[in-house]
Amino acid sequence: MPRTRRDVLASLAGVGVAGLAGCTALDAGESESDDPALDAAGLRQVRQLGSPAFPARVPAPIADSFLEQGRARARELLDSCPETMSPEEVPNEAVRDIYAEAYADAAEDLAPADADESPFEALRGLRYARGAAAMAKGTYDAAVGDLTESDVRDEAEAVRADIESFRLGTRYLGDEPDRALVVYEAVENLVAAAVRYLDNADEYGRYTDSAPQVGELLDAVESARASLGGARHVRDRYLATIADPLDFTDAFESTASSLVEVVADRLAEYPEEGELEAVVEAEGFDPEELESTPAKDLLMETFIDFGSNVHTVPEALRSGRFATALVGAHTAETHRRAFEDAVTAVKRGRYESVESAAAVRDAKLGALEALEAARSDGSNPHLTRRALVDVAHMVGRGDDYFRDDYYSDDDPRAARNALAQYATTEFAARETPDVSAWVLGTLAAERGGVHR
Repeated sequence: MPRTRRDVLASLAGVGVAGLAGCTALDAGESESDDPALDAAGLRQVRQLGSPAFPARVPAPIADSFLEQGRARARELLDSCPETMSPEEVPNEAVRDIYAEAYADAAEDLAPADADESPFEALRGLRYARGAAAMAKGTYDAAVGDLTESDVRDEAEAVRADIESFRLGTRYLGDEPDRALVVYEAVENLVAAAVRYLDNADEYGRYTDSAPQVGELLDAVESARASLGGARHVRDRYLATIADPLDFTDAFESTASSLVEVVADRLAEYPEEGELEAVVEAEGFDPEELESTPAKDLLMETFIDFGSNVHTVPEALRSGRFATALVGAHTAETHRRAFEDAVTAVKRGRYESVESAAAVRDAKLGALEALEAARSDGSNPHLTRRALVDVAHMVGRGDDYFRDDYYSDDDPRAARNALAQYATTEFAARETPDVSAWVLGTLAAERGGVHR
């Protein structure tokens, strides 16, 4: 059975790993580190450098009218029920409290969107607003006797049929592989989310045999319907921009199969099926000497991101989500290369300690510069930028170490873990354009060397 990221972290706990950047918290007790106390004001300035703006987007023209229709649908659902339940119509106080919370959540989700939000982020967010409004409406209608669980389950089956029809009717048509890959990965993710909403409603529901349970089910149905509608809109708007689309279906499938096997084989080249401590020792490091250093966190972060992605991409391939498998192989290979870069850097004596707040600042600046350089690379702009969205999140994870009340401002552990996150970001960002060329070059070879 494949080892998950959580499995790996659990195994590390047995060998005395105190913390993992971006993954686990450190022992809340007194620090055992010999690192010097760092200038708290200087560390606050590192956080104030900010995080890079990499909003998720898709290379297809999303219509403002579609977004407004989604918001209108959420408002319609919410406006069809009162702001509060009266004790006369619903004597059960617990149900009234749950309804009040659901109504407030829906109203909050319908508040004006973040001005920096991309159209694609707005499209994805519609499922939350519509789902929250449906939760309120379903709870109210069930409480007053206007809706039953059976009614909603009939709706759920109809949506499942729509999802399957859409999935079977979608081929990978497009203009050029770089753009098509990113569009269809977004489409697949939206469809997969629609399926998860319906599956999770049965498996993880909080309420049983009650009006709120009906509300939860209607939330899942409406969220799934919104996700499917978003997938259809992205696909159709993309295809509307192409006069003579090419069919990439066979090439996507064969390339995904090939690259998923390649990244799995590369993981198998490491000792003991990727057991992290064995891998670190095989690279010539003494784990005890690395303890309480940024180097250890850096090596762990890059390697675990490599291994966890290797284990998740086969499921995308098996379920026919070939664009998702290709992007997953891209992520795995990026972090494998970042790990090798980290090994080289540590062997050269870097990341042995955190000497000052200025060193943390330099690490963050290195991450920001690497992200911008990769974003400016024009060779495969769509896939590279899609990958950078995930890489850029690691900067925020580093910043979070300085926000968490768990640490004092000058705690060297916070600086150590933040520095490792920034360094991981830098290495991954620098490798991203080359990995995009690797993925799309393999795809071109599968198509007989045709890049379009």
